[in-house]
Amino acid sequence: MTVARLKVLIADQNPAIRRTLGDLLGERYDIVAEVEDGTSVCSKVAELTPNIILLGVSFAGVTGFQIARHLRQSDGAAKIIVISLHESTDLVRAAFAVGASGYVFISRLLDDLPAAIDAVSRGQVFQPQHS
Repeated sequence: MTVARLKVLIADQNPAIRRTLGDLLGERYDIVAEVEDGTSVCSKVAELTPNIILLGVSFAGVTGFQIARHLRQSDGAAKIIVISLHESTDLVRAAFAVGASGYVFISRLLDDLPAAIDAVSRGQVFQPQHS
């Protein structure tokens, strides 16, 4: 019996971050889409029904927090992990307040992202460890 791989949608306006995330996760997870503009995230999520959404904070015209809030209000089942350069406890708190299940600092991607995906896929919350 084969176990279905988790479907991951990557949403970040920075192409280097999208590429890094795809390279890091592509062998273990099914990357269903890489989305660069915030306005397309919700429609792609509805179309592709990923298990996990890796969501950047900054997009042109909209924030990752606004997208996360909209996804939670639309009863989406996907777990949201915010990926950010910003290592601010206020931003971490804000992400959880709008429905994120995890927050990973870009500086700790290699160490924290696999653990975050595993945790949120089991229904747990993943909070970053400050250096």
